[in-house]
Amino acid sequence: MDRIIMHYDMDCFYASIEMRDNPKYKGIPLVVGGGVVTTANYEARKYGIHSAMSVFEAKKLCPTLLVIPVDKEKYIKVSQTIQNLVLKITKKVEFIALDEGYIDITDVAKKFSSLEGFAEKFKERIKYHTNLTCSVGIGINKLSAKIASGINKPSGKYIFHSQIEFVNYLKDKDIKIIQGVGKKFKELLNKDKIYKVGDLYKYSFMELIGKYGKSRGELLYLSCRGLDYSEVEYQKPTHSIGNENTYKFPLDSIESIKKEMEEIFNHSYERLVKQGLLSKTIVLKLKFSNGELITRSKTLSRTTDIKETLFENLEVLLEEIPENISIKLVGISFGNLSKKSIRQLSFF
Repeated sequence: MDRIIMHYDMDCFYASIEMRDNPKYKGIPLVVGGGVVTTANYEARKYGIHSAMSVFEAKKLCPTLLVIPVDKEKYIKVSQTIQNLVLKITKKVEFIALDEGYIDITDVAKKFSSLEGFAEKFKERIKYHTNLTCSVGIGINKLSAKIASGINKPSGKYIFHSQIEFVNYLKDKDIKIIQGVGKKFKELLNKDKIYKVGDLYKYSFMELIGKYGKSRGELLYLSCRGLDYSEVEYQKPTHSIGNENTYKFPLDSIESIKKEMEEIFNHSYERLVKQGLLSKTIVLKLKFSNGELITRSKTLSRTTDIKETLFENLEVLLEEIPENISIKLVGISFGNLSKKSIRQLSFF
């Protein structure tokens, strides 16, 4: 393996912290959230409850569901402990959320007799210092590592040792396993009789771009072949560009939310272009009528200022938001910014 990348993902992070601090919660269906589920423990997931679902709908599925308010400060403290532990291993780390990150272990892994041994040691270290479990995936790139970490959850590990091994795993999987294929994009692919990852192999690079656009076409072509050239980037202090609107009369339909979202996106995008910047992360911020505030973000494989690419990924974030929700605030911002240069211009 030329590169060895590991992805770690804390298991039901917020819910696990609450169960750790309150042993009486263990074995009880539990979610952390307010009007919307932020995290559901595995007992709650057995009822079909998942993050981004409204608590109202979740309680329909499980009337005895325990709902615990979000304690962001507590979760951030635990996350900082985990991140400090990771940084003692190597500085080649990209933290993508409070509960997960990518680690380039190409050099570090040489100190261990096997990748399996390294993965176990990492999990044990996290457990010892936090009394929380995590799942890890190791692969040839960020794409394979991310998918690997989800295979044996919770508290599991999985390793892809080669591109061939990874591609063989992918080919029979549902197309939604590819990051960036949301509900609507999947429906579009299904209409073209693309259901499994392997169904993409018959299409050339240019055919996929012609059918689904530059960003999506490239994503499909590379992902189904197990290719991901993005580097693990240590998170530096970043600034962002964005806008948000507060509404006197709440938005209560997906159509009205989309309309406002598009206007805010266009305004923010104009500022991005005027300042000659590229963005790697897009953030959607929503505040509900009950006062609850949530954010959803998506980090791309590389920086871009292509409007269609950024908006497509914003639409993917919107798909995670439950319907029949009344919204008082919509905010959109671009993060992980860098100055545009001749070298960074798109090849296409």
